[in-house]
Amino acid sequence: MNHVLIVSLSRSGGKLLRMLLDGHPELNVFPFEHWNRKSKNEIPTRRMEAFGRLSVEEKLATAGAAHAERKLMRLHPPALLAEVMQTWRVDAARAGTLAATYESLARAYFTALGRPGDAVVVNHCGSLCRFRREQLDAVFGKGRHLLTIRDPRAVFTSMQGLLDRKFAIKRVTKGKVPPAALERHIEKLETVDSASGYLREFCQDYRTMVERYATCSDVIRIRFEDLVTSPEAIMRRLASQLTIRWDESLLSPTELGVVHSPNSSFVRQGSGIHVQAADDWVERIDPSVRTYIEDDLAEEMAALGYRRLDESGRRPVLDAAPLLNDALR
Repeated sequence: MNHVLIVSLSRSGGKLLRMLLDGHPELNVFPFEHWNRKSKNEIPTRRMEAFGRLSVEEKLATAGAAHAERKLMRLHPPALLAEVMQTWRVDAARAGTLAATYESLARAYFTALGRPGDAVVVNHCGSLCRFRREQLDAVFGKGRHLLTIRDPRAVFTSMQGLLDRKFAIKRVTKGKVPPAALERHIEKLETVDSASGYLREFCQDYRTMVERYATCSDVIRIRFEDLVTSPEAIMRRLASQLTIRWDESLLSPTELGVVHSPNSSFVRQGSGIHVQAADDWVERIDPSVRTYIEDDLAEEMAALGYRRLDESGRRPVLDAAPLLNDALR
């Protein structure tokens, strides 16, 4: 399968990039993050090794069929969903690898939508940059990889914005938050050396992303801040790297061709690209959290072109970045 895999840490612009690619006539873009959520933190190595001997139910479970079905149910009428899932089931029975099973889903889904069969398939798999490139190739098959990178202070601030909404007092008192989720949340809020469990875990994930994935020379790396402040320049460069023709649709976020608002943790006006998302986190981040990230991820931030904040009011994103210089400039 000729495919592109979008990978990034959560809240780093992966969905925005997927929506910018969505309307291009040479691309077939899945309208959801495609991964088995129960196994998001691990590669199903044993099942992949024995894939050809698995039952069709086991193959589909390994490929996250239940997750895909739930996502598609929200977007399409029952008849189309039933057609896609039945075709996928028949093809999966003959698939000898997990990658072939994902390919059969793409074929079944985009054929049902009337999309061209020779278009490049785009999968969006957020947070998988904790794995190595070769591990993801084993899961999805070899393809082009796109990594969106964002200032870690902005990423964590966005993550906290989502948590504040999820665990708002009104939602908790109304019983809308499962007890197990609330218990885990409280545990994560406990601090050690002035850092919450959330913050320590995030810094480790960010460091892993840089070490294992951002340093891969064959991964196309796109910095979120460059994307929202200079979208045409970045998307023209990306079109060239993907060997697809330039199309104005690459500047408009859509989902299945319909205008769609970017996935922001904060209220923003309009459905286009929000340039203020590049640095409006500065007014939202807790000073102690900012300092912890700047100290703990000092090496990673320097490599990616993110400077410490000071009182001068300088933009926290540098034009040049040692690690990304060849990819972005």
